[in-house]
Amino acid sequence: AVAADVRMFSGCKDEQTSADVYDVSSFGLPADTGPGGAGGACTNAIVLSLTKQPECTWTQLLQNMRGVLSEKGYTQIPQLSSSRSMALGSQFCVKNPAGNGRTKALYIGINYVGQQGELRGCHNDVDMMKRYIEGSQGFDPSNVKVLMDNGRDQNPTNANIMEAFKWLTDGAQTGDSLFMHYSGHGGSMRDDNGDEADGKDETMVPLDYQSAGQIRDDDIYASLVAQLPQGCQLTVVMDCCHSGSILDLPYNFEGSDANLQAAASGAMPNMAPNANFDFQKALKVAMKLFKMYQGGAGMQQIGVAAMGAIREV
Repeated sequence: AVAADVRMFSGCKDEQTSADVYDVSSFGLPADTGPGGAGGACTNAIVLSLTKQPECTWTQLLQNMRGVLSEKGYTQIPQLSSSRSMALGSQFCVKNPAGNGRTKALYIGINYVGQQGELRGCHNDVDMMKRYIEGSQGFDPSNVKVLMDNGRDQNPTNANIMEAFKWLTDGAQTGDSLFMHYSGHGGSMRDDNGDEADGKDETMVPLDYQSAGQIRDDDIYASLVAQLPQGCQLTVVMDCCHSGSILDLPYNFEGSDANLQAAASGAMPNMAPNANFDFQKALKVAMKLFKMYQGGAGMQQIGVAAMGAIREV
C-alpha cells in the first residue's frame, strides 16, 4: 500500500502531550551535542540514547528512550510506526542500507515567538538533531532545508512547510535517504473525511496557524509518504503533542513497558498492523498516482492530486 520504506518516531501517543523541557542539562548530554537550554523531551531522549549506544536495535533505542523519559518524570510513551512490518530486533539506521543514493534532510522548529503558547526549545532541538544526523549518520550538510521562526531561516508558515515537503520528496529515487525532524506544537481537529477511528485528524501547527490553519495528517501523508518511490527510505521524528499516528502508516509499535518487554524477550518480534490503517484507501491513492506518473505528470501535479485523492476515497 505504501511504496517507500517510511518509519516515524513520535514522542507520545495521539492522546498525549509531549513535554517542552526548560533546561535539558538534566539529560546529561555531551557538551558538543547542542546549544543547551530548553528543548523537547523526545528529541533529547533520542539523541541521548543514540549518544550512549550508537549501535542499537529499534527495540533497544525505544527501551533507552523510555528509560530516559521515565527517569526524568515524563509519562509520555514513544511510538514507532512504519510502512513495513519491521523486525524490532533489526539494526536502527537512518541511512538507506539498500543503496548509495542521495541524502536530503528537512528540519522544522517553531517556538511561536511572541504568540500565546510560545515554546522555548524547538530551535535548540533542530540544532541538536541536525548535528546528530550530519555528524553521526553522514547526511550531506549542503542538501538540507531549515525552517525556524528565528529571524534568519525561512519562516515555518503553512505554505512554506508544504513547499518544504515538496522540496524533500522532489526527485526522490530508489536508494535515497530522506529525513525530516519537526519540533513544535501538535494538535487534533475534527476528522473531515471519516477516515479516523477516533474521529480526529492529528495536525502540525504552523507559525501562522491562526490565519492559515493547521496541517492535517491527511495532507502530510499525501505530501510526504504517498509520492515516494519504492526503495526510497524516509525517517521522520515528530517531537510534538498528539503525534502517535500523524503519518497514518500501516504498522506501529507503542513503546510501553509491557510491549518493550515482549519485544526484548522475542514474544513480539515484529511491528503489528495498525488496526486503524485503511489499506484499501492507500491502494486506491497509490494506483491513481502511479497512473498519473506513467502518463507523464509532473511531481507538482501529482502532489496536488495526492491531497485531493486522500480526501476523495
